Amino acid sequence: MHGVKEKAERFAQTAGDQGEKAADKTKDVASSVVGAIKDTLQEVGSGAAEMANKAAGQVADTTKEWIGAAEECAANTVRTVRNVASDATGRVGDWSQDLAGVIRRNPIPAACVAVGIGFLAAAACRQRSST
Repeated sequence: MHGVKEKAERFAQTAGDQGEKAADKTKDVASSVVGAIKDTLQEVGSGAAEMANKAAGQVADTTKEWIGAAEECAANTVRTVRNVASDATGRVGDWSQDLAGVIRRNPIPAACVAVGIGFLAAAACRQRSST
């Protein structure tokens, strides 16, 4: 019986050694898997950061282009409005000079027209206030 006990102890010792080797091997494999996962996550993270930086750069470039286009449009609008205002001012000045010339040449008919316009304006005002 003593021989069986020794065999069992040797078997247990061998099994323990094998278990330790398996545990060490499992630990090494787990460590390498964790390392590979860390490397992959770092690559994904740096790739995502790089993509975000590129996107931010593209957004900034597009924004600058839009701002430039808006400034150009505003400048064109200002020039157009100034030109139209200048033309209108010139035309009003021409019309007023023409009207003054007509009044100087025909003062009595001009006064009659003015009285007629005044009468029509008064009648229109009186009609509005009564309704």
